Amino acid sequence: MKKAIIDGMCCKGCANEVKNIFEHIYGVSNVKISDDNSFVTYEGYVSKRIVQEALAKTNYELVKIEKFEK
Repeated sequence: MKKAIIDGMCCKGCANEVKNIFEHIYGVSNVKISDDNSFVTYEGYVSKRIVQEALAKTNYELVKIEKFEK
């Protein structure tokens, strides 16, 4: 599982929008947003560049991706 820290998520609406973006990235599954809306967890092997491109024309910015243990 991976954790993507996203800058710009400040409310449930933002979190739902980011979740929708991640769910539409080919190869990504099991997308969940943290309770405090600061990161996204997901399964899949996609590059940082792909995530950055998916967020490119939004108000959200990828800070980093790291491995995540439940």
